[in-house]
Amino acid sequence: MERIATTLPPALEIASDPEVVGCTLGEGSALLNLRTNIYYSLNAVGAFVWDRLVEAGAERVTFAALVAAVREAYDAPVDVVEADIARLVTDLEAAGLVRCTRG
Repeated sequence: MERIATTLPPALEIASDPEVVGCTLGEGSALLNLRTNIYYSLNAVGAFVWDRLVEAGAERVTFAALVAAVREAYDAPVDVVEADIARLVTDLEAAGLVRCTRG
């Protein structure tokens, strides 16, 4: 079984893939990968992260900035947020929904 990272480098840069569109769905979001025609759903925190990436447009958002934004919005412990956001970003990248640049 592949081990999923519980943390990522703070300087990791993340951007939404331009071939992915999303919309609000209840408290979360639905994403459609236009290359594969596969839909994905995100919970409220995942939707919050996705919105930060979309708002950034062509600019990339660092892992550290996402962690800080989630901590501020949800008042959660840093270790929990880092692990959860690392899993989310890893899953989004594996599904081709985001692009990560490792420095």
